[in-house]
Amino acid sequence: MPLAIAVGRRVVLLICTLILVMGTVLCITAESYEWHLGARMLIGFSAGQSEALVPMITQEVFFLHERAKYLMVQQTVQVILTTIWTLFASPIAGAITPQGWYGLGAGLAGLQFFVALFLLPETKYDRDLSAYQEFTRNPNQPGNDIEASDSGKPTVVLCKHRPALDSVHYQPRTWKSDMRLWIGKPEWYKAADVLKVYYSIRAPGTRRQNTANVNIPQQTFELFFFPNVFWALCLNGLTLGVNVAMGTTYGTILTAAPYNWPDTSASYVNCGQIVVALIALPLLGTGSDRLIRRYAERNGGVHEPETRIIPLVLPIIVGTFTIILYGQGAAHPDKYHWFVYVWAMSAYYFAFVGANIVAITYLLDSYPARAGPLLVIICAFRGFISFGTSYGTTPFVQSHGYDGAFGIFGALTAAFGLLGLPIYIWGKRIRQFTGRFAKSKTV
Repeated sequence: MPLAIAVGRRVVLLICTLILVMGTVLCITAESYEWHLGARMLIGFSAGQSEALVPMITQEVFFLHERAKYLMVQQTVQVILTTIWTLFASPIAGAITPQGWYGLGAGLAGLQFFVALFLLPETKYDRDLSAYQEFTRNPNQPGNDIEASDSGKPTVVLCKHRPALDSVHYQPRTWKSDMRLWIGKPEWYKAADVLKVYYSIRAPGTRRQNTANVNIPQQTFELFFFPNVFWALCLNGLTLGVNVAMGTTYGTILTAAPYNWPDTSASYVNCGQIVVALIALPLLGTGSDRLIRRYAERNGGVHEPETRIIPLVLPIIVGTFTIILYGQGAAHPDKYHWFVYVWAMSAYYFAFVGANIVAITYLLDSYPARAGPLLVIICAFRGFISFGTSYGTTPFVQSHGYDGAFGIFGALTAAFGLLGLPIYIWGKRIRQFTGRFAKSKTV
């Protein structure tokens, strides 16, 4: 992600796709465990960037009132393809051998490279902070294009009609321009900014100055400690980790008595995730965008990002009761039908999808000029939390039982969901306070 911010989205995605192809080819030729492990790590390195990069490209292409819809479209397509890939993984691998399986993956990755090469344009452009509803100078100073009221605060200018394209200052978009690997010169300092901790450099006894020469730009690590960002990260990491915990236990439950499913059929419980994706698209995608438009109309045309949290209510309720039910079914399999696990795998995934789409849209709306660092936090750092949640699943179940372990997961889901209430109520004040630390002169 830092490289994508500094150089461009398109070139990073293309290079990582080529690395993915190379990694799968190395897996085909692996003759030892160490070789195979290294190749798999290379695959993980190349594929991991898409978790944050693809949502970033999506939010740069579409308007604010379309953001949830198209982020959900992207996630729906991803979920459907991943689920189909998972369902047929075992029979395909058994029929064509693991080497053939990797060969199929290399072929699909190569196809993805050519699709991205011809259909994905660069979305990184130099954007003024006014494009993100931010300003860096006093609005009363000359040369600032933001109108100011008598109180010195910037006034909100509503734009109800889409402006015409500026063909005077900007060249028209063509196929040739879309084929450029990057636009402009690489800005390496932005890559460093994403990973820097914010420091205030001042001499003892002097007053702090708000200038670029005094403050080293802050990005990821400072955003991490914003209350609303930290809440969204924890909720994402928890729901992802619980999904992983369920994924590592349902096979053992279904293949044992009294269900006695064959090993080749256990993965079919994931079919319901396709249905979840199709339900979540209108509910959490289009529905969220319609909701913010309605609330903005009531608010004089001004959008408040906290409106994005409202659709989270249903996923949290469903997820809380579902994960508790899963634990009860696993602890007492003789009392529950196998459909409990089919339902649980899909219903709690709905909770994760809700937490994911709400967190991304809410934070992007709250700090629009910090999309890159925020996506690094949500899409990358949540992996650490989910790993901590799911890593100790086996000993946790052994010590507390399925009902105890997954009951605790349910309580945590409800607790972090309820924490969304104070974020919704006082989120605007949090943004007003933290917004001063999320600004810089360039984007």
